[in-house]
Amino acid sequence: MIYILILILIISTIATIMMSSIIIGLVMTGGVPFISTNKKDFKAILKAVDLKPNEVIYDLGCGKAHLLIYASKYFGAKGVGYELTLWPYLWAKLKIHLSQAQVKVFRQNFFRADLTKADVVFCYLFPEVMAKLEPKFAQELKSGSRVVSYGFKLPSKPADKTVITNDDNTELGKIYVYKY
Repeated sequence: MIYILILILIISTIATIMMSSIIIGLVMTGGVPFISTNKKDFKAILKAVDLKPNEVIYDLGCGKAHLLIYASKYFGAKGVGYELTLWPYLWAKLKIHLSQAQVKVFRQNFFRADLTKADVVFCYLFPEVMAKLEPKFAQELKSGSRVVSYGFKLPSKPADKTVITNDDNTELGKIYVYKY
């Protein structure tokens, strides 16, 4: 009986830490929730942006770094991720260690990140955040860099390519590619 109570206490503590991390993350990011990119679209996203071996892909708000690990494993890319929310950040560090992918993740606000070394930048961020990032991209990205956005477009720059990954043509199934 005591073991069951201890197990319940451990599970409750872990759940509380996870939820607290997510709530604090929402506050730190200005209300941007932790939502994972649909794994079935990883290949389409990376093909749409024409990711090549040894290119450096940044993921702004990388969550558990699944896309970056996939890019490293299947495309030979090097990944750099930024995640503020503690729980997904720690999960990402563990997954990267276990997969031995060429990925680094930082617990840092991506608005403070230096994007000058990025060949590709991946975003799955709300329109308000995309609007704030657009001038940063124009200022920091080197010529030839690409931005690939899942579900939400940049407000002023027309997409160079749009790929639809679902049958109902909803925004969340669209991939937008921008060349700089």
